[in-house]
Amino acid sequence: MTLRWLFALVAAAMLTAFAVLLVTGEYYNEGPVLLRVAEDQGVHQGDVFVLTGWAAGVLSLLGLVLLRRR
Repeated sequence: MTLRWLFALVAAAMLTAFAVLLVTGEYYNEGPVLLRVAEDQGVHQGDVFVLTGWAAGVLSLLGLVLLRRR
């Protein structure tokens, strides 16, 4: 059981690191600014897509860890 949690934690950490890199970086198709945080910073339409994918991945990992084998 503990090993399963460790594997899920490592996968979640990697998923989070890649999401942070995508959200903080500049890429070709980031879309319009939806929420301005500072004069030159904001939440773009592409960031919402990245955060939705991150949430789906983390929730899937949590589901895998919490599911009991029968």
